[in-house]
Amino acid sequence: MTDHLNIKASQIHLFKTVPFYYQSREGEFILYKKIGDIIKKDRAVKTKHPQLFILKKDKEDALKELTTALNANLVKEIAEGGLKQIKQALCNIVHEALDPNQEKAMESMPETIDILLEAYGQDQGTMGYLSKITTNSPMMEEHTVNVTALVLQYCFFHNFSEADTAQLALCALLHDVGTSKLDKILLETDKRLTDMEFKKFTTHPKLGHDMIILNTDFDISVATVALEHHERIDGSGYPHGSKTISRDSQLIGLIDSYEPLTYRNKKFRKAKKPFNSLQIIKGEVLEGKFAPDIFKKFASCLIK
Repeated sequence: MTDHLNIKASQIHLFKTVPFYYQSREGEFILYKKIGDIIKKDRAVKTKHPQLFILKKDKEDALKELTTALNANLVKEIAEGGLKQIKQALCNIVHEALDPNQEKAMESMPETIDILLEAYGQDQGTMGYLSKITTNSPMMEEHTVNVTALVLQYCFFHNFSEADTAQLALCALLHDVGTSKLDKILLETDKRLTDMEFKKFTTHPKLGHDMIILNTDFDISVATVALEHHERIDGSGYPHGSKTISRDSQLIGLIDSYEPLTYRNKKFRKAKKPFNSLQIIKGEVLEGKFAPDIFKKFASCLIK
């Protein structure tokens, strides 16, 4: 089993360049789909396939093909104007980056961002819609998509260059990638974390930083944001209590704080309206945690 990896049933129709295998009752892996063959989507839905596997050596090729197919689907959904489907397609792509042991999927993120930037030029309502609609996707995926959409909204509103916008969007998409190494129950609880649980949670910035450094050749700012997005300029953040934080980290850290206040219900509090969330963030600005100018620029892009 160690030489084979599972393929999700919902994705088997997206592969052409890698062979599939199934496991016999005797435990032997037998060829199910050879290189070049495609299992059509309607057949994938109607036919009850056995659990399918790829060879571990084909993992990188499979991830490249998968994310290319998902990006193509994103283009198709944009062309058809299915905004809810656009967000789901993006959730699927983010899922591949957040899925444990699939760090190579991060390398396809720039292509995804290029698609989103092109989509924004065609439909300026898309990004706002992406930041608001709800889906059935796991919490961290939706959080990542929402933060990315808000970052794009900020950049478009303040006329950032295309290169700077793409770079910040990539930082946003991967800012929480370290959470893929944490227990899902820890991430999706609607209760307050215990001291021990919170200590585990605070390891995700360093985990994300190391994943990006080890698995991509992205600009260092992407890894820096992953490491610093929970730091605060008064030194009250984590993991290192740093006061010297990049501007990109400060912006995404602020949006990362705003998003769950606005979009997430907890047992100990209800989701708030944007104005009320901004008032809470403003209180943290007055405490010295966030830079006032970044807060003002973010608030201005929401009140338009």
